[in-house]
Amino acid sequence: HKSLRFKARREGGRMVVYFHQSREAFIGNDKRLAKEFSLKGEAHKETWCFSIRKPARRYFKIHPNTVNLQGLYVTEAKFYFERTVEKVRNRAQSLYVIVGKGNHSDDNIPKIKPAIQALGERYVLVS
Repeated sequence: HKSLRFKARREGGRMVVYFHQSREAFIGNDKRLAKEFSLKGEAHKETWCFSIRKPARRYFKIHPNTVNLQGLYVTEAKFYFERTVEKVRNRAQSLYVIVGKGNHSDDNIPKIKPAIQALGERYVLVS
């Protein structure tokens, strides 16, 4: 579990570096190098996505209309929330979201709840 989170952080960092290098090469009018960096960034993005999804799977589903986001990083929680909203919205069903109190966050300040509330507002969901 912790090794996958470490791998996710490492891959995410590499992804950002390659995308930045791609943008810089594109600005410098080196399209070939920009494409090369972009492809490397995409490869790291795929590994990053897999790495953040795998440890989160055990938290994800309790009931078809409930998503438990407790214990996840904000990035993971947002990913699963958006994915679940898309599925539920197609069936016009209610969605129950468990976000936790933030007891394991710095200074016990919740991070997931405000992020999910903001996404809910963006999707025009009623709480």
